[in-house]
Amino acid sequence: MSFNEKSDWCSFVSISLFAFFFGELAWGLLDSSRPRHNTLIFFVVVLALIIAIQVVTHVILAVRSPSEANAALDERERQIHLRATRPAYYVLLVGALLVVGTLHLSVDRWLMAHCVLLVIWLAEMTNYGTRLYFYRREA
Repeated sequence: MSFNEKSDWCSFVSISLFAFFFGELAWGLLDSSRPRHNTLIFFVVVLALIIAIQVVTHVILAVRSPSEANAALDERERQIHLRATRPAYYVLLVGALLVVGTLHLSVDRWLMAHCVLLVIWLAEMTNYGTRLYFYRREA
């Protein structure tokens, strides 16, 4: 497994932690009797955790194989990154159009901002997931 594939695995797993944030947000919207937490504090905590995981795992990967960490992407890896961008772009495009559609549902701006964040997260998860699929398929 190459350094870039390991890096993509670390990013995919760490970014998937945002699912807890969106799950908590959805649970709070569906259950009005439940006390609401401060979503900004929860978001900052999850974001800080993701950043810490990213930094630690990438430092460990770079220390274990410094020559691979400094190497440029080869042709196969460039093609994988390029091909993985297309499905992520379509997820982002469709999600952005759906978020614009929330204007007609009289959604408040905070919920719309969370919808935008959700769409960006889904596009990034699609990007990393597709990269990992192509790494395994073309191994």
